[in-house]
Amino acid sequence: MNLRWKPHDAQIAIASPLLSGEVTDVFAQCGRNLGKTDLVAYLLWRWALAFPGSENYYFSPFMKQSREIIWASRRLQNMGPDSELQDTNNSEMRLIFNNESFIKCDGSDNVDAYRGVKPRGLTVFDEFKDFRPEFYEAYDPNRAAHQSPLLIIGTPPDNENQFIHVAEEFRRNPDKLFFQFPSSANPHLSKKWLEDKKKELYLRGDGDVWEREYEARFVRGGASKVFPMLKDSHRKPHDEVLRIIHRDRRKLQWFVWADPAAASVFAVLFAVLNPYTKTWYFLDEIYETNQGEMTVMRIGKRIQELKHTIIDHPAIEWRQGYDEAEKWFASEMFDHFQEHFEPTHKMKTDKVRGLTLIKDALLHDHIVISDRCKKLFWEMDSYRKDKNGNIPKENDHLLDCVRYLFAAANYSLSPEAEPKENPEIKPWYKIEDDFPHMKEGVGFDDEWGIE
Repeated sequence: MNLRWKPHDAQIAIASPLLSGEVTDVFAQCGRNLGKTDLVAYLLWRWALAFPGSENYYFSPFMKQSREIIWASRRLQNMGPDSELQDTNNSEMRLIFNNESFIKCDGSDNVDAYRGVKPRGLTVFDEFKDFRPEFYEAYDPNRAAHQSPLLIIGTPPDNENQFIHVAEEFRRNPDKLFFQFPSSANPHLSKKWLEDKKKELYLRGDGDVWEREYEARFVRGGASKVFPMLKDSHRKPHDEVLRIIHRDRRKLQWFVWADPAAASVFAVLFAVLNPYTKTWYFLDEIYETNQGEMTVMRIGKRIQELKHTIIDHPAIEWRQGYDEAEKWFASEMFDHFQEHFEPTHKMKTDKVRGLTLIKDALLHDHIVISDRCKKLFWEMDSYRKDKNGNIPKENDHLLDCVRYLFAAANYSLSPEAEPKENPEIKPWYKIEDDFPHMKEGVGFDDEWGIE
């Protein structure tokens, strides 16, 4: 094998900790053309030969993609000598070795087939940015049975998804290793070609593509991104958001808005608006995809619990609404919980105008998103136009709630003057007239300061 292929320094850095047993979990964030396909083929062969009877797996996002990347090109089959192989199964994309080890290639689109698989060898996740999230969630715990090693490798995505979250986990965990190598770490790549590609992409206005795909950096952007102005600074810890709105709690307008569904996603968004600063605070969300949990009884109970979790006080009145097309939801909420939900009247609203208003609010930093609103941030970050410049109707359930909220509140960025007290008007009665020992603030709720 070593006569057939010689690794360069970056490939050695990634492979050595796995081969030596120093760690079992490695994440390699790489630029294009680093040589990752040859690297993973080599590692899979090494594992199959070194550990008789081992079960080794290569996954890309799709089975057809695996066939194109590593099987049809014969880069996997030709990495080692045929004399070590007992059989090659083209239909299954499986190499069976003389020592009873095997290497199997498949895709993350085949989730159900691997829920019970407990591998006894190396697993490789290639082009991880496009993996189905449920595949990683289903497969990763299976490795614990035999402490089997895992190599995750690929270029970073252009929006926040599972790749970013798992990469951060590997960065933080001292028992795991994280690498980041640009394309230039491959000494066989022409430096002139890389410089020309960089100039070409920046001149075309695609500098973010260069940073992601060749420098291996996570950079949001791209011409198709609907909300390129969305920044990490728009997202804040939940407790910090509560402290911010505590100062103006009596001035705020409180909202719960629902985008009901019976089959796809049932979304509910909890928000407050400061009408004087024009700032929206998105506090929490429900994003239910399990059809068994989409009943009004279950969702309604969760709505009530979350309202009480955010602030439990009768002085706070929540304005509640729903997508007008789902009248069954409002009827059942009233029947089961005696809660009134008003229709959205979305037919009177323009979607493009609503999205433009969200953009303006982001640009003026008039949107604050609690870190509990993970799906809302994901929808905004990944919202993109298609190749024809149109906005597809997908992954926008909580975004629809935002548009409905803006419409219900007649939201605009025009400032309003806060009401001021007239210093000449004095209250005819003060509590201290009858109770001199009482002072302002005594007896107020410690957390929210509400009488």
